[in-house]
Amino acid sequence: MKLLDLIKPAALSLTLIASSALATEGAITITSPVNGAVLQGNADNKLDFNVRLSPTGNHLHIYVDDGNPIIDRDISHCPCSITLPKLAPGKHVIAIKEATVSHALTGVEAVETVTSQ
Repeated sequence: MKLLDLIKPAALSLTLIASSALATEGAITITSPVNGAVLQGNADNKLDFNVRLSPTGNHLHIYVDDGNPIIDRDISHCPCSITLPKLAPGKHVIAIKEATVSHALTGVEAVETVTSQ
C-alpha cells in the first residue's frame, strides 16, 4: 500500500468533519443599514438581516447602543426586518446577538455602526 493511499482517506475524513462543523455554526448578517450608513433620526429606519441559528440558539437580542434588548423570536422566515427605535443625532452601534432559550448570549453576532442626523 502506498503512503498516498493512506493519506487520501484521512484527508477526506478531516474535510467531512470540518464541513459538518461549519454547517452547525450560527451566522447573522446585517444587510441594511450598511456599516457607516447615515440615517434620518426621525424616520422609520429598518434593520434588515439574515440569521442561521446555531444548535444552542433560540432567538435574537437586538441592541441599539447600550439600551435594553429588542427580543426577536420570529426568525423562521428570514430575511428578517424590524423597525429601529427613533435615533438621536450622532453615532450609534446596532448589534444583533444570538441567545439561548435562557437568554444567555452564544457569541454569534453582527454589529454595525451608523450615524443619525
